[in-house]
Amino acid sequence: MLKSKARWKVESQPEERIEELVAHLQVAPLVAKLLLNRGIDTVQAAKRFLYKEEMHYHDPFLLDDMDRLVSRVKEAIDKKERILIFGDYDADGVSSTALMYLTLTSLGASVDYYIPNRFTEGYGPNEPAIRQAKEDGFDLVITVDTGIAALSVAQVAKEIGLDFIVTDHHEAPPELPEALAIINPKKPGCQYPFKGLAGVGVVLKVAQALLGRVPTEWLDIAVIGTVADLVPLIDENRLLVMEGLQALQETARPGLIALKKKCGLDGQVIQADHVGFGIGPRINAAGRLDSADPAVELLLTNDEDEADQLALDIDQLNKERQSVVSTITEAAVEIVDSQFPPEENDVLVIAGDDWNPGVIGIVASRLVERYYRPTIVLSIDREKGIAKGSARSIEGFDMFAELSQSRDILPHFGGHPMAAGLTMSVADVEELRRRLLLQAKEILTPEDLSQ
Repeated sequence: MLKSKARWKVESQPEERIEELVAHLQVAPLVAKLLLNRGIDTVQAAKRFLYKEEMHYHDPFLLDDMDRLVSRVKEAIDKKERILIFGDYDADGVSSTALMYLTLTSLGASVDYYIPNRFTEGYGPNEPAIRQAKEDGFDLVITVDTGIAALSVAQVAKEIGLDFIVTDHHEAPPELPEALAIINPKKPGCQYPFKGLAGVGVVLKVAQALLGRVPTEWLDIAVIGTVADLVPLIDENRLLVMEGLQALQETARPGLIALKKKCGLDGQVIQADHVGFGIGPRINAAGRLDSADPAVELLLTNDEDEADQLALDIDQLNKERQSVVSTITEAAVEIVDSQFPPEENDVLVIAGDDWNPGVIGIVASRLVERYYRPTIVLSIDREKGIAKGSARSIEGFDMFAELSQSRDILPHFGGHPMAAGLTMSVADVEELRRRLLLQAKEILTPEDLSQ
């Protein structure tokens, strides 16, 4: 008989609490127990989770600095100043860029967007791009899904007289950039009641603040970044995804219609899995292998012929991405099995020369699935002496917090408890591995390492 390799955690709950939910909600005892297991432990909280009519979008002005952002954007529009959106190259960043662009153009702003090239510029705002924005006549830069760690870039923007606003959702570093405004629910001291928004969710709140209403006409875009970025589908995200999937089902956006056809979803009832495993990876593929600009153009275009061509191009990139991922994963598995067996390594730090940095995050996820160890996969550039990495973790190992202990050898990194990106010197890779293995020994038990 086959035995599951999974380690099941069966939590018990007091009978009186189960019975309370059963009586008030008219649900089965199993459903009541599942709700309690997820920390939904009051009748009101359960109603907000189960019933759409009990859900609501929070006041966007509960986010720190939102009033400052709104004031500066309205000033820019009144003065006909130029605004540059600085985005990111993954599905969340692409969705965020498109949504911010639609918001600002709907208000009559003079706006353009810029997404750095993963291979030549790396992650996040960079000084050459900011200086070029100033030379090109932009007066205000607004980041989306990035920027919370852009200390030096914010300082450069201030020095050259370019107003700099950050909208982001990643974990905040010890020191924040000196920006005109920082919109991030995870900003220390921010009183916003829900911390789990994706980057595009933060942009949706900006749009809500600027427009004075929830922009439901753009939920078909917002749902893509929210699902693709694997944020928790609770609270505000749950409502966004419920309404967003319906909006995606009914979308009249040529790019999304064309992309749904490429995913084989034409005529189907769109569900979160379709976004997570079909639409999201294709939008991601553009920035993983080349420029992310075509993905943004796909979301924004009103031309059906252009949409069909962009969807075709992106679908082809996704096929290439799948091939590259398979090749690198095979090489990484060989390295693990031959050099770093998981029974002796509670954390995997795996590196390869010239691995495509656009897909190593996927490779890291594959290794976590195979070995169930916190994993960092690094692409080594020997000529520059630089290693670019993507990290994925498991329950019980907060990757962002653990990497934070090595800031002295990680000049550039950021992320979440379950995922992170980093750039470091090749000379420090062994030291990072040594430190993480020691840290893992202190906090991970054998049970934590059993899937």
